Amino acid sequence: MTGVVTGSVAFLFALLLNGAPVAFAMLIAGAAGLYLTGGYYPLVGILKTGPYEHVASYTLTTLPMFILMAEFLTAGRFTRDLFAASDKWLGHLRGGIAYSAIAGGVLLAAISGSSSGAAGTLSAAAYPEMKRFGYDTKFSTSVLAVVGTLAIMVPPSIGLVFYGIITETSVGKLLVAGFVPGALTAVGYALSINLQIRRRPEIAPQSATRASRADRLESIRAVWPVLGLMLIIIISIYSGVITPTEIGAVGALLALLLAVVMGRTGPRGILTALANATRNSAMILSIIACAAVFGAFITLTGVTQALLMLIEASGANRYLVLGAVLLLLFVLGFFLDQIAILVLTMPLVFPLLFGLGFDPVWLGIIFVKTAEIGLITPPMGLNVFIVSSTTRVPARDIFKGIWPFVLTEFLILGILIAVPGLSLWLPAMAGF
Repeated sequence: MTGVVTGSVAFLFALLLNGAPVAFAMLIAGAAGLYLTGGYYPLVGILKTGPYEHVASYTLTTLPMFILMAEFLTAGRFTRDLFAASDKWLGHLRGGIAYSAIAGGVLLAAISGSSSGAAGTLSAAAYPEMKRFGYDTKFSTSVLAVVGTLAIMVPPSIGLVFYGIITETSVGKLLVAGFVPGALTAVGYALSINLQIRRRPEIAPQSATRASRADRLESIRAVWPVLGLMLIIIISIYSGVITPTEIGAVGALLALLLAVVMGRTGPRGILTALANATRNSAMILSIIACAAVFGAFITLTGVTQALLMLIEASGANRYLVLGAVLLLLFVLGFFLDQIAILVLTMPLVFPLLFGLGFDPVWLGIIFVKTAEIGLITPPMGLNVFIVSSTTRVPARDIFKGIWPFVLTEFLILGILIAVPGLSLWLPAMAGF
């Protein structure tokens, strides 16, 4: 049985490395493994019911609704306004545009949940200003790449929602749990920027004169609808007035109304937002559906239970097992995007670590945080390539400037592992 599992996993990675879409690679590898393990009838039975049952879920509506909300806000050009407002308040500091990018990244993360979308938006808005004021290219582009990763942790995080659906962990708990780690990550980025500027002041000159109070207030007035929407989402999730599943639909509706009522978009923009949201949602739902086949194969082999019994018999410290799993996730981040990593690994590692007594919500924060690091590490580093394509700066130059932030990410990950309460106290206070 171990040979079948090893062969199917190797086949899966061979398909991925040869450019096969993640969904179809998992479907083919899982189907092959099921056939070798159980034969024709188990394979047909799972193909008939597994994919449908995994996507025919009320909870799963959260994903397309959050994606649609982000697309409506993008169509209404609210995302650019958020960064502009941040720049009015912080742009006068040395490295002010970099700090503004952090503030803008947090705000974008709170309305989009998409790291790639946040990285692209920030790059288009901030890099021309950084270039105009003489910021070091490697420093500025690495800042934009790393700040985009906030969207995978700050609610409504698509990564956390995805993890919750795969592992059947409360999505509401996960979203509330992401607030403190997200804030800690933003503070860590700011400290890293500050230390780099103190060490090499020439990489971030004094960028602009201080904006007047009137300009600052005007910038808030320009984004108050989006800030209000963010506040509604946060209060609703925290208080439990609206469930995390419902808040995605409410947020999408409110985003559409804001864009239309304020004259920010028209029929063409709405159709574009609907098309983009449909395309992205279909991709994610396809991955979930096909992952059901691969997950059924892993379950049928009993490899998770065998590993758990082996670890218990060996007396290995459970934190060593956790460290090995996180190392695996980090290495996979060199080659795969974060959704693919969660889909590939959770059927195997989640039951293993849950069986060792780890809290599933805390595991979700740790897993997503580790996957976040993969967004900026070579050779894949999805956010790096998005920033590279937007700014026309070679990816190799951005990777050269990214390492101080990678170190920061590992320090924050270590803190979250050492102090589980940072992830768990807010859900407990919210009554989850």
